[in-house]
Amino acid sequence: MERRKLVLLSMMLCATGCMVLPGCQPQKKADMPPQVCTVSTDTIVYLQEGENVPSCKISLDISYLQPISETDSISPKINTTVIKHFFGPQYETARPDEVLQALTENYIENYKSDVKSLFEADLHNGMKPDDVPAWYNYEYQLNTEMKEGRKGIWNYTLTDFRYTGGAHPNTEITCLNVSQETGKILSEEDVFNVKDTANICKLIMNELIKEVNKRTGIDTITSLDGLQSMGILLDTYLYIPANFILGKEGVTFYYNRYEIAPYSAGDFRLTVNYDDIQSYLKQ
Repeated sequence: MERRKLVLLSMMLCATGCMVLPGCQPQKKADMPPQVCTVSTDTIVYLQEGENVPSCKISLDISYLQPISETDSISPKINTTVIKHFFGPQYETARPDEVLQALTENYIENYKSDVKSLFEADLHNGMKPDDVPAWYNYEYQLNTEMKEGRKGIWNYTLTDFRYTGGAHPNTEITCLNVSQETGKILSEEDVFNVKDTANICKLIMNELIKEVNKRTGIDTITSLDGLQSMGILLDTYLYIPANFILGKEGVTFYYNRYEIAPYSAGDFRLTVNYDDIQSYLKQ
């Protein structure tokens, strides 16, 4: 009986150990791809001590590839390419955790330089803690996702949310498609045939109409005129955006707020199946 208890206890400890590993997704034994890992940080900074004091909330994470061996030269190259693209050449040689630390320090510095002197002046002029305007409270969120997309491609998506005292917060999504063989970022010119731009935009238009009908629940929009009556595509033509994802089932085109519609309409993520768009893609 005692031996059985020890075996069960050992099994429980092993299971627990697997669950508390650092933020890396388990490898697949069949083809052993690099692990996708994530580093993150959460910080709250107050302008001064006390209750009802304005604060800045910072929540950041960065996904990256953990090389599968010492001979894996592509994974570090991909990490470097992604970090340089999103955060600038000054971070090209930095580790993801170092990038997080530097970004956090920059956000804190920006927050204090933006509002600290104003807050102190308001307090000096008699503002009470309960009267502190909401716009004194900032928030930064940076979330990333890295996953396998179409064969031979890593999909990387960065979502940047920030509220810095304006009329409303803003969210911007940036997407990358990275070759698993070369570590190169694939651009629109690498993926889409330029001569088929009009045909690709027609496919995107069809998905946009479906999405707007779905959101409004009226199912009566069938053309550009109907979209424009909803405030969409009033100031621009539909185009192939730089933000797209070559997923496993199709190509998803991302339009951030303000790009094709007003802020109130939100962003748009429109997926065209490969069955429909394949003939317009470069091989």
